[in-house]
Amino acid sequence: MDSRTYFVLNIREYLGNAPLEEDLSGLQNLYECPLSRDVEHFLKKSAVEFAKKHQAVSYLVFSKKNGALLGYFALAIKTISVKAQNVSKTIQRKLSRMSTLDDDGEYNIPAYLIAQLGKNFQAGLNDSITGNELLSLAMDQILLMQHGVGGVLCVLECENKKKLLDFYCVQNHFVEFGTRRTKSSDKNLLQLLKTI
Repeated sequence: MDSRTYFVLNIREYLGNAPLEEDLSGLQNLYECPLSRDVEHFLKKSAVEFAKKHQAVSYLVFSKKNGALLGYFALAIKTISVKAQNVSKTIQRKLSRMSTLDDDGEYNIPAYLIAQLGKNFQAGLNDSITGNELLSLAMDQILLMQHGVGGVLCVLECENKKKLLDFYCVQNHFVEFGTRRTKSSDKNLLQLLKTI
């Protein structure tokens, strides 16, 4: 990926200044993701509030060529529980750097969470960036944070769909470590991790 093709903007740069927050609202309305209305809804309805409350920060990805909004991702810090039996010995060794195994055979460990990741499908923009490029930009931000504060783990959740599992697990080397049932939509999501 040529990082000179894109630029990434933390939405916190828009907050606290009314005209800039209006600009942000206008940008959010330029985003469409028919493959996941949850991803679209988060950017349009929740991203600003999450950033203001320091729960998760969204990053907008733009084309340097024409300034188009190509996608976004949201990052957060989350403590997760990983059952030792669900991951390889290599991953267990890495997790043991930041956590000890509890009596239930779980590591409770802070992780970088990719809370949202989505390309913009408006007006053919979907072809302007690949999913791998968008994920790579998210990982670049995580690596910057890791350089500043440490950490060994990146996690995300996704629906149990072959295309998503091929993308995250086969192409990008995440591994499944559990499932979580959502309260709002009553869905089972697969929990995936990657050591960094």
